[in-house]
Amino acid sequence: MVVADLVRGVRVDAGLSVRALADAAGVAASTVHRIERGELQPTVDTLRRIVEAAGMRLHIDAHPDYSASMVGLARSIVSDIPAGDRTEPVRKAAELAHRFRGADPDIRRRMITATPPATGDQRWDAFLAALAEWLAVQKDLSVPAWAHHDSRYLRRGWWVTSMPSMRAWEYAGSPVSFQSHGVYLHRDSLTNI
Repeated sequence: MVVADLVRGVRVDAGLSVRALADAAGVAASTVHRIERGELQPTVDTLRRIVEAAGMRLHIDAHPDYSASMVGLARSIVSDIPAGDRTEPVRKAAELAHRFRGADPDIRRRMITATPPATGDQRWDAFLAALAEWLAVQKDLSVPAWAHHDSRYLRRGWWVTSMPSMRAWEYAGSPVSFQSHGVYLHRDSLTNI
């Protein structure tokens, strides 16, 4: 939810005018007005005061999201590895790629820049680097430095599919970014969601 909508919503729900809410929160009426118009981003403390003045409690929650960034995807893959199912991490990567393509440039940069934690499986670590490189190249962004670390390349090729009959198709459709990391996965697996 956008902060402007949140503040306007709590004020309207409480039946307060801008001035009444501002007075109760101990802020200037112009501050509340500018927040509601999206011209000012309040601190968390100011937002809390405004929300509490409207008789509500501000609750901020953070939870892992595999489609938010490469860090989130890596954390999720760590929990997927024990099941041995390769399709779930690929599905999650496709969702991240979809979100990446629709994001603005600043969000795209944040999605791939931070170094994801090691998954405990070098194949998936290489997969993450290949994905970050592929996404960066598609949007003319700098490839993050972590994607070029030696630990993110495989010495032997790895087909993500466990079906030998699909390997030729996977190889033929693997983006160069994936091939250079030693990972073979058809681009359609990451674009058809």
